Amino acid sequence: MRISQIALRLGQSLLRITGALAIVLGLLLAAILAVTTMPGSSHRGALLPATAEQQVLAQQLRQHVAVIAAQEHNTQHPAALEAVATYLESELASYGYRVRRDEFKARGVAVRNLEVTVPSQSAPGQRLVVVGAHYDSAHETPGANDNATGTAAVLALAKSLKHLGATAQADVMFVLYTNEEPPFFKTPLMGSQVHAQALLARGAPVVAMLSLETMGYYSGAPGSQKYPWPLNQFYPTQGDFISFVATTPDLGLARQVVRSFRSHAAFPSEGIAAPRFIPGVDYSDHAAYIDAGYPALMVTDTAPYRYPHYHTREDTPDKVDYDRLARVVQGLEGVVRDLAQSPR
Repeated sequence: MRISQIALRLGQSLLRITGALAIVLGLLLAAILAVTTMPGSSHRGALLPATAEQQVLAQQLRQHVAVIAAQEHNTQHPAALEAVATYLESELASYGYRVRRDEFKARGVAVRNLEVTVPSQSAPGQRLVVVGAHYDSAHETPGANDNATGTAAVLALAKSLKHLGATAQADVMFVLYTNEEPPFFKTPLMGSQVHAQALLARGAPVVAMLSLETMGYYSGAPGSQKYPWPLNQFYPTQGDFISFVATTPDLGLARQVVRSFRSHAAFPSEGIAAPRFIPGVDYSDHAAYIDAGYPALMVTDTAPYRYPHYHTREDTPDKVDYDRLARVVQGLEGVVRDLAQSPR
């Protein structure tokens, strides 16, 4: 065989390989765009001046975070954990709720989840929307952003949506979990695992679960936002947005929630439905509901991918941006209303 014929065949083989790689890369890009492209338009540019209502909400959130994150509170500090649980229970009761205690023991310590429900007046028990956050803090941290912000947001939503049942087509359950942080994370003693498995055992018709997780830190500085590869190719490098994070099977829920949030809030937002093997995608209480087969997602400022004080002693109430947190919570109020009032 002549050298020219060998070269021709090698060239043809390289073209075929290059073409195949281009097709594979094209399919990969299309798949990534499918799970990262969300409906509606994210807010861009300067935020509008805070309304009087947002200012009041920001102050309420500040007060809650100050109490919840006054000190480290977990099973290594059971008295502090109990003090936070008592505060939360008292707040929910003051809104007119009958609080259900979900009690269990973890390493010999008595702990509890707290649950309240707004029943649909027209279709009670037919569909259930769960909104939850964990109130325990990680080891050696007071846990202001992680996760007094999410806990405070649940309190605010429970208060503002107390009378939602008159127009709701689904029951709405607000839950505050214990034991999300290590050593209980992703174990049967994680509070949300206890709760999700109990719902599953009784056949509860959960149509959506929102986990509110580490929601109060924002930065417009270039490079303030990090991501695991390959997400760094598709999202902003400034950490000034709230993120809605689902796993791939719950793309529909992610799109529904992001569309709703963007219709209610003039605030930057991003969404994704990614495989669970990508670090961070299931790093919160929504993982327990995914494990139970329920649609679920996390609402977060992306925690360790943005927040420099994540799981440190410096996670204190002064690090939280209460103005932006209030805007996010107000947007989430619209999301929960939409989920509850949807006929399906």
